[in-house]
Amino acid sequence: MAQETKNLKVLSASRIKTLETCSWVYWNNYHTKVPQSQNDGALRGTICHTVFELLLNKRHLKNYNRIIKKNAIDGDKGVDVLVKKLAKKVKLDDSNYKLLNDMILVGLKHDFFGEHGDIVKPEYSFNIESQEPKYHIRGFIDKPIKTKKEMHIIDYKSSKYKFRGDDLEANIQAMMYSLASKKLWPKLKPIVKFLFLRFPKQPIQELTFTDEQITGFEHYLEHINDYVNKFDENSAKANFAIDNEKNKWMCKVGGWKCPYKDPYEYYVKLNDKGEVVETSLENNFKDIKGFKIETRKYEGCPKWPQLKQGENHDAFADLN
Repeated sequence: MAQETKNLKVLSASRIKTLETCSWVYWNNYHTKVPQSQNDGALRGTICHTVFELLLNKRHLKNYNRIIKKNAIDGDKGVDVLVKKLAKKVKLDDSNYKLLNDMILVGLKHDFFGEHGDIVKPEYSFNIESQEPKYHIRGFIDKPIKTKKEMHIIDYKSSKYKFRGDDLEANIQAMMYSLASKKLWPKLKPIVKFLFLRFPKQPIQELTFTDEQITGFEHYLEHINDYVNKFDENSAKANFAIDNEKNKWMCKVGGWKCPYKDPYEYYVKLNDKGEVVETSLENNFKDIKGFKIETRKYEGCPKWPQLKQGENHDAFADLN
């Protein structure tokens, strides 16, 4: 039993999705631990989650009511100051404030308190291990709402686009939430509701799965567990996003590009055994006494030819 547990990799929806879309990003996220800069969308999403979790506390009902009454987060001074403070901390400029305001309002106006059920616990964590099929999943549910016959799983999304095609019909995150729900609340039917904060008119996409689909997903998790146990640098070069018509947008979309595309320097904090304890883009480690700080260079994605100094060729031309 101990050996079997040792061979179980902890899987999350984001880990599996990354593995499916770009093996090189997966390699750096979960093996090399090369640090990357966060995009503004992810940072805004984190701030929204923080505000929602705070306002779900019954002690802060007055704060919620003040925001709803004015239809703006500056209706409540405390929340307004918090949002600005969090935005400044992660270096979001002032242009993000209105978008944050609008996104938070969408979340607050759509069944925020679970009027037709009871909220089990905001940011509900699950940790489920199975030996047959063999898998180990872990994650957080933003807001599970329990009714008499159903478990409504609310997940906030800060992205510009809703799910479509396979990303909607066979959504890894929705399947994992449904599986976790069936394990935790077996008598209740799981209904996953993605709440897209940038779509005020129709923000919700709802997904349900049959028992057969969830069982099939369990066997898929077993397959993924076996694959990630054998994952190495050769595996990392087997499934680049740019080689797949569906996934190549991950290399560049709009003004954003993959943080692992170009080379850059970063910093590592090493213990007395020379093991990497922490990595950073800005050398902003805390508690460095007794540790060694070292500068390292990430060489860039091997799929992209790195430009020599003075060259102006647009490496993204192939994406158009």
